[in-house]
Amino acid sequence: MGYEEEIPEQWKGGSTLTPIIQALDHYTAQGRARWHTPGHKGRFSLPYLVSEWDVTEVRELTPKSIGMDVIRQSEDLMAESFGVLKSRYSVQGATLPVMAAVMAASPPRSRVVVDRIAHQSVHSALVLGNLEPVWAYSSQGPGAYPLPVDDKERARLIMESRPQAVVVTNPTYEGLSAPLVETHRVCRELNIALIVDEAHGTHFFGHEGFPATALIQGADLVCHGAHKTEVSLTQTGILHINTSAGWIPRVQEAWDMLATSSPSYLLLASLDYLQYLRHHDNYHQSWNSLAKNMRKMWHTWENEGLFILQSWWERQGGQADPAKLTVVGDGQRLLDAMEPFGVEEKSDPLGVTLIVTPQDDTEVIARALEHCARTCSGGRLIGERRRLWPHARQVVSPYTAWHAEREWVPLSLASNRIAARSLIPYPPGIPIVVPGERIDSDVILWLEENRAWYPRRTGDLRGVEKAFDPLSPGRGEEGLWVVKEAVS
Repeated sequence: MGYEEEIPEQWKGGSTLTPIIQALDHYTAQGRARWHTPGHKGRFSLPYLVSEWDVTEVRELTPKSIGMDVIRQSEDLMAESFGVLKSRYSVQGATLPVMAAVMAASPPRSRVVVDRIAHQSVHSALVLGNLEPVWAYSSQGPGAYPLPVDDKERARLIMESRPQAVVVTNPTYEGLSAPLVETHRVCRELNIALIVDEAHGTHFFGHEGFPATALIQGADLVCHGAHKTEVSLTQTGILHINTSAGWIPRVQEAWDMLATSSPSYLLLASLDYLQYLRHHDNYHQSWNSLAKNMRKMWHTWENEGLFILQSWWERQGGQADPAKLTVVGDGQRLLDAMEPFGVEEKSDPLGVTLIVTPQDDTEVIARALEHCARTCSGGRLIGERRRLWPHARQVVSPYTAWHAEREWVPLSLASNRIAARSLIPYPPGIPIVVPGERIDSDVILWLEENRAWYPRRTGDLRGVEKAFDPLSPGRGEEGLWVVKEAVS
């Protein structure tokens, strides 16, 4: 039954344009596997999706500043399932937990060591909090995919710069993870807050065969994007306070400033259902089984000629998430091969990434990979020449550049200018250049190689815009926002 048959008779006869509904109807009607977020994959029974439950903060549902309420009760049960002091529910994905954590830990104008592969939410917190980043850069692996920042190198930066806080991104978007032993040791020695954006690792804790979660590595604040792999609805996230109750009021202050005052109770109910599942053995066993099955699949299809990024990382001694599967090769050919079977989470010119959860049918994934192995002879192309993450130099702080007078310039004139806004391929949502960085030749070369890819299919390139002024000398061209004059 199409959605048109559900429209009440009295509403018919007006505008027939419902573009979002029509797009959703078209997408779901194709019936292909969903190798992307959210983790329920449209295959899991969601008992909380009833319109009667879409209410606001009334009567027994009202959050209370003092005392217990139903949200706090559920959050406490979630905290118990993760073994932490306190968990906070977000209906703004992992973005709210990340931004609240950074701002709770860092007074204005303080220095923060940040993994440069951080999600745009971290960079937004740097602007809002008027913070000075000290970038911890990572190397790139096969397919030019960013690897986790080296633990010892990050620890060296911390010792050198003595920041107020450290913000780690672990795992990477592709599920590659590294230990935080030295980072944690130095942070404890110097009494520095350790924040970990573990948005893609909600499912790590308590499960066999997955990377070590930051919750057992001593992180103070850990941010989870629950919807990415779990059965909760899109836009759900969690912030865990892990080491000291002293963080609770500081997080609360930042949370109150950033969070919506009208949270969706459907989203909160989906988080409540997740904590309920986490208290049952069957839930955990489903993840343990997935880890075993996916590793077998990695090895099977590597033997058939495919290059699996996660398996490669484990051979280097790293930890990889078996809920991620990145096939490195000719991105377009891989996409074409997978098209009849399912829809990817992320793609780029040198590979395709799938998110796999216990809700997926792994037989369909196996058929897709078999087709890739048969048709993609370039499956082992690793493409070291691509510049996926240029290392632009920070000239002024993100806050200073964001608030400086700006102007739009065509790409042909952008080289050597200071960025006023971020340039972000999405997914993964990691900025290529952030406000305050100089747009150098590497950034321009990256744009030349990659900008045609992201507007197609699943993806977008945010920050590249056409001229707004019809009298602009670059009218019709694409360009970037840059700082108008030198700032200090």
